Amino acid sequence: MKIKGLVIATVFALSSVSAFAADNQSITDQAGRGNFAGTAQSGKGNFSGTLQRGGWNDSTTVQHGRYNESVTVQRGKGNDSYTEQTGRGNLSGTVQFGRGNDSQTYQSGTGNTSLTIQH
Repeated sequence: MKIKGLVIATVFALSSVSAFAADNQSITDQAGRGNFAGTAQSGKGNFSGTLQRGGWNDSTTVQHGRYNESVTVQRGKGNDSYTEQTGRGNLSGTVQFGRGNDSQTYQSGTGNTSLTIQH
């Protein structure tokens, strides 16, 4: 979890920096209490969508390069998701329902696809 803490600190540091390229998108919808979502994107054509319901959810998304996509949906309590993508053409989707779920995805290179569903 030291790497995750470093990434979260990096996301906090990068959250005040404007994106230097066009076509970046970030959508975050949170309800309840104790939710956290951090998104840092660089490059062109990145997309990140995070939806969290309930309490104590955590989501961190870091994307580098071009044409990356990340979708994270969490519902319930104690869910945790970490996604970092570098390169080009990566796609990651994470859906978690219930309690105490944990999902970590790291992709590097081109043309990667990852899907995680926990119920």
